[in-house]
Amino acid sequence: MSGNFFYYLVLFTFLFAAIYFFLPEIMLHFLGIGSWKRQYSPGVTITFDDGPDPKYTPALLNILARANVKACFFLVGEKAEKNPALVKMIWDQGHQIGSHGYFHKHAWLMSPQATWENWDKGINTIKQIIGKEPDYIRPPWGACNLSLYLWSLARNKRIVGWNAKGKDWKEKRTSSAIIKNILAKTSEGTIILLHDSGGEQSAPKNTLACLEELLRKIKKELKLPFVPLEFPDWPLSRRIAFRFWEKWEHLYAKIHGVRRIDEQNIFRLSLTKYRGPDLYDEKGTLLARKGDCIGEIHFDNIRFQAAGSNLQRAGIKALKLVRQSLPVLAEYLTTQPEFRDVKVYVGTTLLNKGAQGLGFNVLDYPYSNGYLIGILQKIIMRIYHPAGKKRKTESLDRKPKMVWISKDKLLDMYQRSEKNIS
Repeated sequence: MSGNFFYYLVLFTFLFAAIYFFLPEIMLHFLGIGSWKRQYSPGVTITFDDGPDPKYTPALLNILARANVKACFFLVGEKAEKNPALVKMIWDQGHQIGSHGYFHKHAWLMSPQATWENWDKGINTIKQIIGKEPDYIRPPWGACNLSLYLWSLARNKRIVGWNAKGKDWKEKRTSSAIIKNILAKTSEGTIILLHDSGGEQSAPKNTLACLEELLRKIKKELKLPFVPLEFPDWPLSRRIAFRFWEKWEHLYAKIHGVRRIDEQNIFRLSLTKYRGPDLYDEKGTLLARKGDCIGEIHFDNIRFQAAGSNLQRAGIKALKLVRQSLPVLAEYLTTQPEFRDVKVYVGTTLLNKGAQGLGFNVLDYPYSNGYLIGILQKIIMRIYHPAGKKRKTESLDRKPKMVWISKDKLLDMYQRSEKNIS
C-alpha cells in the first residue's frame, strides 16, 4: 500500500511540475505563444531590468538623453515604491515603463496565489505613480509558471523577452565584452536586455561605461534606429512568413553586397553589371550600356513597417520617407569611393507611380522574368506592409517598371548645398 502511495505521489509531483512550471516555459520560450522575444520593426529596442536605482538610473537617463534614445524600463514594484520621483523622471523623459513584478522573485518559487498577488501589486504600484498601467511585463530571469501565464491573459499584458543580452549583471563583465556580445546578436527587431540595478554589486558601472559607445555602434555601424516596444496583432502564420522572408533578404543582401545608407534611409544600394538596354541622358549622351557597372537602388522593405497600418496614412508616410531619403542618398554617393565612377542608378519596382515627379525615368521592364519579379514584389508587400493582406495589390501592374536616374541629375536635384545646410 505504501509503495502505491509513493508511486502516485511521485506521478502527481511530476505532472504538477510539468503543467505548472515546464509547460508555460515551452509555450513562451520555445513556441513563442504568449510572449515576444523580438519585434517586427525596422529597429532596435533597448530595455533595462531591476530598477529603478537612485545611484545608477539618473546617470543612465543622462546618457540616453544625450543620444536621443528612448528605452523601456521594467521596474521592480518595491523599488519603484521607494523611488517614485525617479519613476516619474523616467516617464516624463518619454521612456516606456513595464513591470518586473512587485518582488524580484523567480516564478518557480511562487505559489499560484502569491504569483497573482505579486503581479497585481507590481502593476498597481506603477499605476499609482504615473497614472497608467504598464502594458508590458517581464518576469525576473524570464521565468514563468502557469499562474503567471494565466494572469497575463486575464490582465491583457504582453510578456516581453529579449534576444540580445550583454550579461551585464556580472561585475567582472567588461564594457567591451558587453558591447561585443550584444552587437553580435543585434539586427532588425532585436530587443536588448541590460540592467540599471540588481546583479552583482558594482555591475551597473560597466553598463554605464559601455552604453554610449553601444548606442553609437548600433546607429552608425549596424545602421539601425532605436524604436519603442510595439507588437503587431499578427497571426502566428504571418510572423513565421515574416521571419522566413527576412532571413532570405539578409542572405540576398550578403550575396549581392546590398548595403544600408544609414539608420533611417528607406533605400539600400549595391553595385551590379548592367544588362541593358542602353540609357541616354536628355542631351543624347550614352550613360550606360550592357556590361557597365551601375548602382542598383533597393527599397529597405522592413522600413515600411514604420509607416503604420492605416492605408492612406501609410502611403503618405512612405512617400515622405522617400523624399527624406533621397537627399541623404545623394550625400552618401559623394562620400563612397566605390560609387565615384558610377553614372546611373537603377531600380525595379511595382511602386513606380510618382517616380517621374521625383526625377526618375520610367521604362517597361525589359527582361523575361518580369512576371516572376512582379509576383515576388506583391508577396513582399503582403509580408512587410503594415496593413498585410489589407494592402490591395490588384491595382498594380503584373510586371514591374525599371526606374533610373543619372548620378548628375540625382546630385543636382537632391544634394544639399552649403547654403541649405546652414
